[in-house]
Amino acid sequence: MRMVLMGGSLRPDSLNLRLLGHLVADLAARGHAVASFAGEALRLPLYEQDLAVPEGVQALHAALMDAQGVVIVSPEYNAGIPGHMKNAVDWPSTLRPNPWQGLPVLLCAASPGALGGARGLVPWRLTLANMGALVCPDAITVPHADHQLDGAGAPTDPRTAGHMAKALDSFLALAARLRPGLED
Repeated sequence: MRMVLMGGSLRPDSLNLRLLGHLVADLAARGHAVASFAGEALRLPLYEQDLAVPEGVQALHAALMDAQGVVIVSPEYNAGIPGHMKNAVDWPSTLRPNPWQGLPVLLCAASPGALGGARGLVPWRLTLANMGALVCPDAITVPHADHQLDGAGAPTDPRTAGHMAKALDSFLALAARLRPGLED
């Protein structure tokens, strides 16, 4: 299957960026085609209707149109969506066709806090549903990620690793059912 992964903080040492890297490697090891948008690829100009569509937005739109599913790894900023991430999701939604319509999405977050970024995923569900995306009921959250993720973003705790694998398997099964015509 073809997957798009996007997210992480703009900080190079972000825990969410580390988790994103692990998920990219995991999906690639499972034989999926993966396109990843993180860091500078998500540093887009703020959406403005009269602004020409930036090249980075065109690339993201094309990847989303070709995807069977999307994994969003989002930091939690004050229990909400980071501005750069919201902007990166909004931009492609203004182009036609809307790439989010009917697109399965898995939400993920990592945080040094006890809730693992879960509060920040709640507004994502509303935003993505409004654009027509189909958000997977399960999510991946990694609490105490500063201790639970190794340098490559892999979980060091067996329970977290098990939950991550189960959520990813569930999402892949959902994506295969919802977008069967897009399988490689």
